[in-house]
Amino acid sequence: MLLPSYRSRAVAHARRWLAIPLLIASPWYGPPLHAQSRVQIQGIVDGELWSTTDSMSTRYLARDNGRLAPVGRAQVWGAVEALRNVVVYAHGEMEGGRGTDEGQYVGLEQLAIRYTPSARLVIDAGKFPHILGVFAARRFSTRNPLIGVPDAYPVQYPRGVKLSGAAKVFDYRIGAVDLPAVHPDYTPPPTRSWRPAVAAGITPYTGLRIGGSYTVGPYLNDEFTSAQLAGQDWKSYKQRVTAADMSYSIGYLVLNAEAAQGRFEVPNNSKTVDGYAYYVDGQYTLTPRFFVATRLERNDYPFIAAFGNFWVATKTDFHNEEYGVGFRLTPSTLVKTSYRTDRWHVNPGNAAFVGPGGHAFALQVSQAYDVMEWIERARTR
Repeated sequence: MLLPSYRSRAVAHARRWLAIPLLIASPWYGPPLHAQSRVQIQGIVDGELWSTTDSMSTRYLARDNGRLAPVGRAQVWGAVEALRNVVVYAHGEMEGGRGTDEGQYVGLEQLAIRYTPSARLVIDAGKFPHILGVFAARRFSTRNPLIGVPDAYPVQYPRGVKLSGAAKVFDYRIGAVDLPAVHPDYTPPPTRSWRPAVAAGITPYTGLRIGGSYTVGPYLNDEFTSAQLAGQDWKSYKQRVTAADMSYSIGYLVLNAEAAQGRFEVPNNSKTVDGYAYYVDGQYTLTPRFFVATRLERNDYPFIAAFGNFWVATKTDFHNEEYGVGFRLTPSTLVKTSYRTDRWHVNPGNAAFVGPGGHAFALQVSQAYDVMEWIERARTR
């Protein structure tokens, strides 16, 4: 147990360094910065170590073909209250190590301006997380109870305009974005094209929220030939995604779930290729420092690719599970370890692309920091 004085400091510190991640990450949360802190700069540094099955067994979980694989990641986000109720915010990320999927990565994930005339109307314009789904609010290592993330819809950062807000039990998000909600390993790289997206939720009582979201628009790219597209424009092939989500907390237990159905129009296919994906995860806090968590996921989602003028449109079709424990060393330092396994349903349609499945062990250490707090400490010494 934390001592009362230590615990109160921990809660206060946690509230400070979670303020901006919530501002930047949450799909519907949108308060302005407090007047006394017009500038905030915070971030997280992660170190991970992975041991997995080789890539012949599981392309999904494999890191560095089964060798011990380290990963380093640094994220920084900041916000400036330029005018009353007007906040400019940004989020950058850097990642590297043998355990990464794409090698070295440095990118500006978010850059946007937010105007908050009231809690019922928040306006964002720029680059921000996709409106579809809600996992974006929990993607940071200090908020994700596990090390892995759901597979079906990786967090994306399109450019767009979004209106959001909350009134009593109702919240909403509506806007236009320039990217589809797709998995880069399952569909061709998309060309940016505007599409509508909408989401809404209700909180009938404290601890329970039920929501849904929808988007429709093109998902292919402008590099396909007329022959590959059966003489049609690439924008004429649509993707439609309908998603539902739920969060529930009671006592020391927190549950989250999402489900989505995608419908894809594919060249030379008379019918849409449909698929679904869902996950449920739970976290139970045993002591103020120690918690356990699990995530169960089912993915029967379309895999779509063109080989010359021939299109492959099949299903990914697998289960994956993750079990983990976490321990908070300090209010800003979190250690997690987890075991993950996947099982693929191999059939003649996907045998060339997938293996039977495998496992992954991971260790993660996350350190949150607050630059403005460092400056304040130095100033008051």
